[in-house]
Amino acid sequence: MTDSDDLLDSYAEDGFVFPAYGDRCFADVTESALSLLSDEFNRELPDDAFGDLLNGEVDNVVLLVLDGLGLDQWNRLNRQVPFFESFEEFGELSPLTSVYPSETAAAITTLHTGLLPAEHGLLGWHQYFRDIEASIQTLPFLLEDGTRVHDAHPLANARELFAGEAIYGAAESAGIDTHVAQPERIANSASSQLTTAGADTNGYWNVADMAVTVRDTLADAEGPTHVTAYVPNVDHIAHITGTEQDRYDAQARMVTEAVRTGLVEELDAETAERTALLVTADHGHTNVDQSEQVDLSVPEVQDTLQTGEDGEPIPPVGGPRNVQFHVEDGRVEELRSYLEANHDVLTLDREEYTERGLFGENEVEPSEMFERRAPDLVAVHKETVMWYHGDEKIGVHGGMTPAEMLVPFAAARISDLQE
Repeated sequence: MTDSDDLLDSYAEDGFVFPAYGDRCFADVTESALSLLSDEFNRELPDDAFGDLLNGEVDNVVLLVLDGLGLDQWNRLNRQVPFFESFEEFGELSPLTSVYPSETAAAITTLHTGLLPAEHGLLGWHQYFRDIEASIQTLPFLLEDGTRVHDAHPLANARELFAGEAIYGAAESAGIDTHVAQPERIANSASSQLTTAGADTNGYWNVADMAVTVRDTLADAEGPTHVTAYVPNVDHIAHITGTEQDRYDAQARMVTEAVRTGLVEELDAETAERTALLVTADHGHTNVDQSEQVDLSVPEVQDTLQTGEDGEPIPPVGGPRNVQFHVEDGRVEELRSYLEANHDVLTLDREEYTERGLFGENEVEPSEMFERRAPDLVAVHKETVMWYHGDEKIGVHGGMTPAEMLVPFAAARISDLQE
């Protein structure tokens, strides 16, 4: 098994971690999980990440995605959380990198489509939609002030959120019954309907309800079955408290105990023997001091930006740790020089981030959607947030620190976890 130091040796540079696409990356999780059920899918992750799962029959796969649970926090809590400890003893734990940006919008779109950000083109929580001349919050499909996009712009098309299709149609064609469990409040959102198309979607009230729903799905399965269970609770508390508070630890214990007691311990022995449980996360978090927030509303930044048809600068997009600029022709170096002279940032222009495969491996063909949205300059701060309006979160992500970029991938047969 590769450990996190090996991964950092290969993909870290001056404290910034680049995605391990095609090697050990969150982007490869879904197709690799489906490969346990059908040869139609490639096992992109190395065999050693699956431990003993490859030595016996697997009829069902549960892919549990704990939004925001970075590898640092798994390792810190592994002796305090029975669920984590059981994987350490009876399963296999491997480090992966997130995609870039290490944000839910980009990573969860990758999860459900199997496409890299350069292919699906959804590059952050905040994106500028040129058709409506506005920046939006992508997954909830809201304007920045919280107004529903369709209320303000009835002709706006949610299909413009990303390119490509959900992977579940291909899975169903391969004879795999696919299910997605996610909170009821997001299950029917415009983005969720697109990303989970082809799967049987189950909205749940709380994590205990989700665990029982997944257990019932497995018990009723009549053929190869894949369940993606998405849990945002850890991410939510990390934003509020950071990752080193009792409330964060309590949330992690609550979520994992619901899964352990509601799914793992209660699944019948015969089904448990044939079911793989894979646990991962889309990103981790780094804790920041909001008083050190970088102000991007200054003229040195705003005056370099492209303008929309209304004459106003197109705002930086992406997120506070993943800042993407659309810059006037000939002014990229001016903006870069200002940012690097005044802040501890990594900046990459389009040629550089393409060469480094930041949004996807070099051999990947970028989509037309990506080409329309590709920033002229990317800036990632080493320690704090960069944004043009207030944001009071303590735990943040989207950037390239090890805390944000390294995530766990745990694999075990449920019957082994019942011992």
